Amino acid sequence: MVPGGGIKPFISHSIYPCLYGDIDILPSLLCSKVCSDDPEEKVTFTKKKPPPNMALRSGIWHLRMRVPTRYKLVEKKSELHRTLSTGDLEEASARRGIVKKQILAELDAKLAGRNPQPVNHFEAMAELASARQFSYQTAEELEVSGANAIMDRVLALISGKDTPQSPAAAALLGGVERPKLTISEVADKMPEWYSENIKNKAEKARKTWCAQWSRPASKVVALLGFDPVFTQISRVDAVALRDALKDRIIDNDMLGKSAQKELRLLNTLWEKYHDHIGVDERMMPPSPFYKLGKGFGALDDEDGRKLEVPLEIIRTKIVAPGALDFMNDEARDITLVLTETGARQSEITDLPPGSIFLDAPIPHIWIRKETGDWAREVKNKPSKRKIPLVGVALEAFRRHPGGFPRYRFKGTYSAAANKALHAQKVLPENITIGGLRHSFETRMINAGEENDVRAAMMGHSIKKARGREWYGDEMPLPDKLAILKKIMFRQPV
Repeated sequence: MVPGGGIKPFISHSIYPCLYGDIDILPSLLCSKVCSDDPEEKVTFTKKKPPPNMALRSGIWHLRMRVPTRYKLVEKKSELHRTLSTGDLEEASARRGIVKKQILAELDAKLAGRNPQPVNHFEAMAELASARQFSYQTAEELEVSGANAIMDRVLALISGKDTPQSPAAAALLGGVERPKLTISEVADKMPEWYSENIKNKAEKARKTWCAQWSRPASKVVALLGFDPVFTQISRVDAVALRDALKDRIIDNDMLGKSAQKELRLLNTLWEKYHDHIGVDERMMPPSPFYKLGKGFGALDDEDGRKLEVPLEIIRTKIVAPGALDFMNDEARDITLVLTETGARQSEITDLPPGSIFLDAPIPHIWIRKETGDWAREVKNKPSKRKIPLVGVALEAFRRHPGGFPRYRFKGTYSAAANKALHAQKVLPENITIGGLRHSFETRMINAGEENDVRAAMMGHSIKKARGREWYGDEMPLPDKLAILKKIMFRQPV
């Protein structure tokens, strides 16, 4: 380092003149492949027709890429060429995607340079650094990393023939300061930064995913009285939030497990923010929310568990012929399906027509991840399963072979069903429709089914149920059918 100069003058006045001048200090690093005498490393040529967007020049493959229209403001050329640094066709084809990503990242960085928004410019630079296989670090952070870390980046720039004024140089050598986003801004950015997490979610599920970041962030803002810069939130501030949530638990205004979840989500938000901006996890600053709220769940009443619907009520007031005629036809039949499948409510209400198989040798539904117009996700991997249809559930789907459009993706079934069932005194006030799922497991217990069998039927993890790793295929439909027939409610003849 230059005494008293710091990293910026060290890079601009010391390294670049040397490395970009006439002094050849890196022949073995940069020329080993090109100058090799090994016949197996000689550049190879091909007489085949070049693959799309590739050209062979002097024995070296190059990428030919048309410049997308959106970059016309920052790139005058209509086509860009970039060496793939190899004469081997297979290796060049493998590198083509990586080099294309680098070019697009550079164009994005140039485009962002025209945008006065510092957040956009920083994110483009971070993406460009990532495309060059480096995490983004500011100049100050690089100075702490040391000369070797800086040299690695400079060598990468030389290898890529990048000038000191190029966007790549700014990206790899920390030429842009990190933007100071508030916690609300970070929460609002999550769907943009992690769009892959909501790509296949239905609208309601997408809103729920976004709310898990905005909701706890709003609690921080409410506590402090202002929207703090996210990275400047102190441990003292986080502890104050914890204590405020604890007061709400004591006043029975909030469940302990809910407060614990909010603090856990804030900790996750911290990690995801730093991961997005390219901070190496080994250098990530400690989260102020780390392990706060631990043990809050123990403050809840043990009776907080959802109560099951008594079997006698199911038999006489739900599955009995005509018992639910006071409900609209879709709400009634969803209720009957839940009774005989043990499925989660959304697994039935959001089921698309293509996952209902009434004409199969064993009529069944298939709970799975959906894409396209019916996009939805399942809760977890064990939730993906096929459920045979028996009794009132089979009859209900025969009346609704395309599913339940009135409630699909709306999340309104539970409130509507509970309101109607409580008004008609079918369910006691302290029991909700969600208790049908608990009743379903009780019926399997009464039938003598083992824990892991019950887990498979309900879409729970068999690994957790057994307390060890689980191997093997999903339980066959005929076996599931036998269990459901054993516990189903039979109609009077």
